[in-house]
Amino acid sequence: MKAVFATLLAVIGSLGIASAKTTDMKRDSVIVVMGDKSRIIIYGENKEELKKLMKYDINRLLKDVGAKIDSTSEQGTTKIVLGEMDGTKYAAKQNASIRITRKGIEIETANTDSTGNKSVKRLRPSRPWYKNDQDNFVLSLGLNVYGKNDGGSQYADPNLYDLRPLGSRYVSLGFYRNPAIIPGQNVALRLKLGFDFSWYNLMFEGNNVATKGPDRIEFPESTTPLKKSKLTACYFNIPVMPTIAFRKGIVSHIAIGGYAGYRIDSYTKTKTEGGKKDHKHAGYWLENFRYGVGAELGFRNSVDLFVQYDLNKLYQANRGPEVQMVSFGVRFN
Repeated sequence: MKAVFATLLAVIGSLGIASAKTTDMKRDSVIVVMGDKSRIIIYGENKEELKKLMKYDINRLLKDVGAKIDSTSEQGTTKIVLGEMDGTKYAAKQNASIRITRKGIEIETANTDSTGNKSVKRLRPSRPWYKNDQDNFVLSLGLNVYGKNDGGSQYADPNLYDLRPLGSRYVSLGFYRNPAIIPGQNVALRLKLGFDFSWYNLMFEGNNVATKGPDRIEFPESTTPLKKSKLTACYFNIPVMPTIAFRKGIVSHIAIGGYAGYRIDSYTKTKTEGGKKDHKHAGYWLENFRYGVGAELGFRNSVDLFVQYDLNKLYQANRGPEVQMVSFGVRFN
């Protein structure tokens, strides 16, 4: 192909056309008449070389010619100088093919260079916005408080089991899927599904310790000064939350739904002022099942806010104070 671009491409004015030599016309050539006083002459070693010009983008070449015209005063002739000699820059794009696959539509274009080799480029449509962030590992950190607190006659003094405001922490680790149920251009309806493991860490305010009595939970005062006394319950949960997702704006999504869980472990932990720790695993008359309603407010490129309200009682009926748990905090996706 070097022979093609070794040929001379010239735009000759009315004086330049007269300077063409008869010996050059012996080669195969193409003459394009441009008006009365202008010609474009393209010639090569033979007809086969001229046919190879069909593979090149002449329009692009002429644009570069127009940008590189260097007018000289010598005999009033206009010269064109192009730096590229192999012609790769001007190789014309071949026809594109469209193929539909499971991953979407692929647009395949083949470019042929000066050596005849083909390079293939595949273009795929961008992923719809509502399909982003469908799978998430989630860490939730928050606090626990009593949503309902009725000790009844058996627990007349609520200070026995009252919680420290900042000491009663909620922790959850989970994996969620958020498939789009109803996609839209700017708003989509998703359904949040998945599972998580959550921990209630109920840190008691006083020097009391939760113990499992013969027929109910008890909160006797420890004879040893305690630095920490808490009751922990671990649950396996399945949330189901319809979610409205937004394509733009500070708020990325709003979710309202429910959850159900099963208690898989519970234990107490105490720590004395001297640093001695003690763990005791037992049921503590806690309900095995938990269920409730929750809401989530998501912020784009930031943390999410959540709140959960248990509809079930924390303890079994007549086995402990009638309390229902509320958890709230932040989620990291």
